[in-house]
Formats: sequence, C-alpha cells, structure tokens
Amino acid sequence: MQEVFTKEQVRILKKIADNPIFKENKPVQLVAKNKTLKDLRLDICNHYDITEEIFLSNRKDAILCQARKEFVHNAVKINRVNTHRIAEAMNKDRQMVCYYLRKPSPETDALLQTFNDSGEND
Repeated sequence: MQEVFTKEQVRILKKIADNPIFKENKPVQLVAKNKTLKDLRLDICNHYDITEEIFLSNRKDAILCQARKEFVHNAVKINRVNTHRIAEAMNKDRQMVCYYLRKPSPETDALLQTFNDSGEND
C-alpha cells in the first residue's frame, strides 16, 4: 500500500532538504595552480557565497571559518605561499594562519588528489 504525504509533511521535508547541513560539501574547483592570492580569495568567496568584506571581517561564523581554512590550505598546499603573505591577504595575523593550517581540510586534500591523478607537475 502506498502512503501519501500531506502538504504539511511535504513542506517540512522541503525545508529539511534545503538545509545546508544536508547538502553535499564539494571541494572548491580551482583551475589554475598559479593564481594570485586575491584571485584565490575571490574564488573561495564565490564558492561559499560570501562577500570579500565579510571574509576579511572579524566575524567567526562557521561558514566563514570554513572558507578561511580552505583559503589558507589552498594557498599553502597548492600555490606554496608563505604564511606572512597569506596573513596579509586575510587581514589576520600569522598565528591565525597557523591555526587554520592545523585544522584538517578534506576538501583541499581531494583537490590535490585530482591534481596528482591528472599528472600535473609544478
């Protein structure tokens, strides 16, 4: 026997499905390895749907912390930029950059794996 959902149940299920917690987290797709930090910051902001002003602010929302962590990991692991330059690009101090580097970043690691699989060399 087939059960039919009520309109209220469908509305609730749609709200649950639209919650960002349940959406699949995809790695940031950065095409070029040799981007400037400003371009990288803009790509990260576009991916997370935030403005650069909010990214550079002192706010500590979860989405901002995730975006900053991805920015730091991409800048260090892919572009090989030193922590002082990253700190300047983020308007943060070097210790904050080191803090983000200590946090694991599966999204950046997945992107690095795609570079390794494609056979790209530095």
